[in-house]
Amino acid sequence: MAAAVGLGCVLLVLFVSAAIRLGAEVFTASEMKILRGVHRSAASLEVLAMVAAAWLAWRMRANQPVIALAAALTVALSVLGILAGQQPPPLAAYGNLTLGLALAASFAWLLGRTSDSKANRVAHLAAALVVVQVLLGAWIALYSETLWSWALVAHALLGLALAAGAMWLAARIERAAARFALAGLALAVPAAGFASALFDLPLGATLAHAAAAALFVSAAAYGHARIA
Repeated sequence: MAAAVGLGCVLLVLFVSAAIRLGAEVFTASEMKILRGVHRSAASLEVLAMVAAAWLAWRMRANQPVIALAAALTVALSVLGILAGQQPPPLAAYGNLTLGLALAASFAWLLGRTSDSKANRVAHLAAALVVVQVLLGAWIALYSETLWSWALVAHALLGLALAAGAMWLAARIERAAARFALAGLALAVPAAGFASALFDLPLGATLAHAAAAALFVSAAAYGHARIA
């Protein structure tokens, strides 16, 4: 339960952060104030969920390394947010984005972990590719001076490969809800990304791409925990 609440809060923080960063010239001052309030409330609730998850892990003596990682990420994000302020420089924004996705993945991994999970090299390779994709996407969003670049081409090709792998996996999932959810995410991430690039980064498509990517990363972490 604590991990689920923590994951939900982190995903909300990531989405609202993207809305604040991308919609600075679109939203009114009152709307930005509301977004910042939601951001602070969700971040504070995530800290409480992190404390609850740590307490449960200590009592059950389970998943302590991942809990420690999630706690360290929570502290790092809190310190980074305090130091960077409301207008973070690109490096701080890059850290917020990548560490936030890592925290979401940690909570999702905790939700998916079972006692009979076994080592799986393919799952580890897929996780590594997802990490590379996240780092590429964050770099493009915050550092790329031109949209069409080698980084975008690499990001697009790797995204298509990951989407194909996710569709292949979805076809082999027995539960219909999980199968359609994974297939939907596999299609939504590249579709929103291509729409964002082709139509010169419209706010709706860009936010949809950010939200779908965060959900895909969480789903990948959950799946990795189940099979690795």
